[in-house]
Amino acid sequence: MFGNNIDRDKFLEYAYTKDIMKITGPPCDWLKTYNLKSWGFRRYDKTERAYASFKKGDIFVFHSMKQEYLPADPGVKTGIIGIGILSCKKIIDNEPYDGAFTPEGYRPLKIYFSDVWFFGDTDKIINESIAEKKKKGIGYIMKDIYNLTKNIISFSEMRENDCVISTQGAVSKISPEKSKRLLKLIAGRLH
Repeated sequence: MFGNNIDRDKFLEYAYTKDIMKITGPPCDWLKTYNLKSWGFRRYDKTERAYASFKKGDIFVFHSMKQEYLPADPGVKTGIIGIGILSCKKIIDNEPYDGAFTPEGYRPLKIYFSDVWFFGDTDKIINESIAEKKKKGIGYIMKDIYNLTKNIISFSEMRENDCVISTQGAVSKISPEKSKRLLKLIAGRLH
């Protein structure tokens, strides 16, 4: 957990009244979210339609998929690693290169979070840019990825609780029934 304006119980009470959406991305991008409290989408018809519907107060769960920019590592698990509340959105068409793994202007459809909870061992992650982490080497980034993806909600846990999310697509809505079951799993991970 970090940078939150709302306590756990108030958040959960609020979350049970909202639709929940899932965002999918590789663990390196979630490190950027940890650092910046933001996420970006590429311009595709489906993501642009979804983006147009986003409103302040929307809730997103963070699905970490397999590595995309770094070598595959069996120690990095996939699943839900966090949750956040949308504060605002902004299109940044000419975003300069930030020194991370994606090229300039790669994800112009930006969303920003007022509150973010990551379930991993975030006390061990140094809050610095991916560009700074890259200078220290892939091993340094991997250590942060391991810490960020600890305590995930795994797909086997989701199956056991009948709340498996779709792994397809950058963003999708989770059904209200699944959302409620998923929030029970999330509640146990919020500190």
